[in-house]
Parts: sequence; C-alpha cells; structure tokens
Amino acid sequence: MGSDTSRVAVVSGTSSGIGAAVATEFLNRDYTVVGLSRRGNPTLAQEKGYVDCVADLRDDSAVRSALDSVSSTTAGGVRAVVLNSGVSPDPVDLRKLDWQVAADAYENNVHTALSLIQATAPLLGRGGDGSLTFVGASLANGYQPDRWAYAASKAAMTALMRACSVEFADDGVVANEVRPGPVATAMTLAGLDGEVSDQVIRAINEGFGTDWLKAPRTVAEWIVSIAEFPSNGPTGQVFNYSRKVL
Repeated sequence: MGSDTSRVAVVSGTSSGIGAAVATEFLNRDYTVVGLSRRGNPTLAQEKGYVDCVADLRDDSAVRSALDSVSSTTAGGVRAVVLNSGVSPDPVDLRKLDWQVAADAYENNVHTALSLIQATAPLLGRGGDGSLTFVGASLANGYQPDRWAYAASKAAMTALMRACSVEFADDGVVANEVRPGPVATAMTLAGLDGEVSDQVIRAINEGFGTDWLKAPRTVAEWIVSIAEFPSNGPTGQVFNYSRKVL
C-alpha cells in the first residue's frame, strides 16, 4: 500500500481504549496508521489507512517482524510513534507485594516501549520531523503505596522519554509524555465494555468527585496534537492533564 510517509504513525496497544482512540484520531487527520497489539483490532482494520499488526510487544523479534511485514507502508519513514501499550496491576499492600508483580509491570510497560522505540528508530525523522509520545500516569510520582509497582514502571517510562529526547535530538525527533489522568477505559472502570457516553462521564465526575474522568477520544486529541510537534518544538516534557496535585 502506498502512503505519504510524512503522514505515517505507529501506535501500540490499539486493540481498545486509548490506543484505539489515538489510532482513530490519526486517521481523522489523514495519517496512515500502523497499529500494534496482541489482540488486533478487527473494527479498525476495516478503516481505510489502518494497518492492523498483531504482535506481542514484549517480544523484540515479533515487533521487528510485524514492522517488516508492513515495510511498503513505512519504507519512507514514520512521522510519529505513540507508546501506549501497557498494563495496570491491581493495588497491593506494599508490605506484601511480590517482586514478580513489579517485574511484570516493567515487562509490560517499559520493555514494550523500549522494543518499539528500537524497532522504529531507523524510520523516525526521515521527513525532517518525528516524534515519540509516551502515554504516562500521574501515579508515577509515587505517593500511592499500594500502586507502587505500576508507579515505578511509569516513572521508568518518564526516564526513558527524557533519554529519548536527548538521544534522538540530532535526528529531528522530539520525545514527550502525556499523563491523561483517569480515562473511561476498562483499565479504569472494571467491566467496561464499549464507549461511555459524555452524559455518564459527567454523572460519574459529579457524583463521585473524581479527578476529571474523561473519554478516550478526548485524550486522543491531546496525544496526537503533541505527537505533531515539529522538530524545534517542546521535547523532554511531561504534559499532565490530571487535576489532582501530587
């Protein structure tokens, strides 16, 4: 499939939630989107411009193979990479936390990001501009002990983002992080199946006094706008959309 390589985006974790919303927003802005996830997204696969790649991002060779399989799309380079894939372990009493929980969080959140960065590095910035945009979490500040495993992996993501902002600066690639705060996805609302209406989100925010729960499509607009920063734009920055001061 031919494409305008200045309008190619690679997004991880596109099977649902924020990743699927980000892919949709890129499509709305006339990008060709390569989506990587373990389960794939049959719905998005029907959309013009979306390339569905099924791969376990914890497996470096699987990521490279998936990108090799769409080399006709990415041959001229990639404009934006969004690092969204990850998991959020259940809260655990810090005094009883098994290290394997933290190790799994690092494997699913940090390893997957590093794997995709290394696989796409040769493709980024070929058109003069490129970006790496990380989907982070305000919990990375570490003040919630029972979420330490998740927080630590997200703090490592921030360190990785800042390292990328230096490593790829000479290639015209910026690296930034978006901390969206609570988002109406299955990760935040247990048992959620499908999109939550704006009316329901408003009711939840008003009734439970949440930290500004928002729809994935709202967050996706922010993420893609930040991913479109030019090579002389902000880099190494954390954009926090949480209303909670930590």
